[in-house]
Amino acid sequence: MLYFVKNSRLHRYPLPKRCSATYEHEQLRDSVPHGVEQCVYCMRVWPGEVDNPRD
Repeated sequence: MLYFVKNSRLHRYPLPKRCSATYEHEQLRDSVPHGVEQCVYCMRVWPGEVDNPRD
């Protein structure tokens, strides 16, 4: 999974539809950097996304 930082907030790339951020050629990373806030729309698991959470 790739990530990018925009306005001190960590986002997932490609962006999920629920996130309003836009990717404008920021540096893509394969690890989570320290000292940045995680975007709740990109980094959280939402109900309905996991097919079988108890399997």
